[in-house]
Amino acid sequence: MINLTGITWNHPRGYEPLIAVSEAFTILNPDTSVSWDVRSLKEFGDVPIEELVNNYDLITIDHPYMGQADKNKLLLPLEKYISSGHLRGLSRQSVGSSFSSYQYNGHLYALPVDSAALVSAYRNDFLTKFNLSLPQTRAELKRFYRKVPQGFEVAWPLCSTDLWCSFLSICAQDGGSDYITDFKFNEKICSKVIDELKFHLEFIHPESINWNPIQILDKMGNEDKIIYSPYLFGYSNYSRLGYSQYIVNFSNSPLNPGNDVSTIMGGVGLAVSSRCKNVTPAMKYLKYITSTTIQEKIYTPNGGQPGNLKAWKSKKNNIICHDFFNNTIKTLVHAYVRPQHPGWNIFQELGASLLHQSIIQNIRSEKVMKDLNQLYQSVAYHE
Repeated sequence: MINLTGITWNHPRGYEPLIAVSEAFTILNPDTSVSWDVRSLKEFGDVPIEELVNNYDLITIDHPYMGQADKNKLLLPLEKYISSGHLRGLSRQSVGSSFSSYQYNGHLYALPVDSAALVSAYRNDFLTKFNLSLPQTRAELKRFYRKVPQGFEVAWPLCSTDLWCSFLSICAQDGGSDYITDFKFNEKICSKVIDELKFHLEFIHPESINWNPIQILDKMGNEDKIIYSPYLFGYSNYSRLGYSQYIVNFSNSPLNPGNDVSTIMGGVGLAVSSRCKNVTPAMKYLKYITSTTIQEKIYTPNGGQPGNLKAWKSKKNNIICHDFFNNTIKTLVHAYVRPQHPGWNIFQELGASLLHQSIIQNIRSEKVMKDLNQLYQSVAYHE
């Protein structure tokens, strides 16, 4: 009996669909089982995969790690084990840039099993009751605060990791996808974004600066206080009947109408460790879990947020998720893909902390950006 070991992240969206697919895979392949361990959401985004490759065959991964994986030969290049025709098909069937985000230096290091981007979340029952329209632009968002009835609030997830994601998103909305060049942020554009973020802090729930998306969505789904969140990673679980006390609906985030960039791409890729001793069954599992049928009929109904476009557009899946997928796909299609070069993941964690502390301390935005660029170049050139 071959046992493939995998590591995923500790949320029902992260492990329930993987377990369901693994059980179905073993029924078809009785000589192979797949078992899963979990790690926290922060560990998923921040902990180097060097610590995982020796213990796991299958690794769920965020696309900014591709450069580091390539440099240190941590993951198997999938194009050497899966036919080019099959990979071209998966590329066409992927949501937005989710497939291409796992390519680096001529290699493909993961396949998208899960797609996500920053989107907006809202309580439709209250927006309908108070005749409120969702903000479509950032200018409309500023006006929206004044319309929120007394006793209700808007919240953003602005702990260091998620503040960083909102910061990158709004910078991309204003500067396009090339606002970072030669390991340097455009200081003029990004300083204005920091000032804009500080403006929002005056109008949103005061605990926003400490919260992550799950904390806000848990409150939206179980309390009658927060009615809208403009930028957070979407979780289709909260749009499903019975997951929380109330249905949370999702839509596209407010935009800069002068640019077609939406928000940053998130999601999850599934990779095979370069230390894997059972490569053939691991690749077989990878092809199985990313296939259209499995993504649509097993992965998504079991709490997953698929990487496959047909599963994303499935009428049945949209019914069970109150149109989560239909209402956010525009954001996914126009999402910004973060840098992937070696060192970015290290800089991302340090930079997020620097930005978070600077905003809490209300440090002048121009100084924050100079410090951030100095940090970025020191990390990047060191790599």
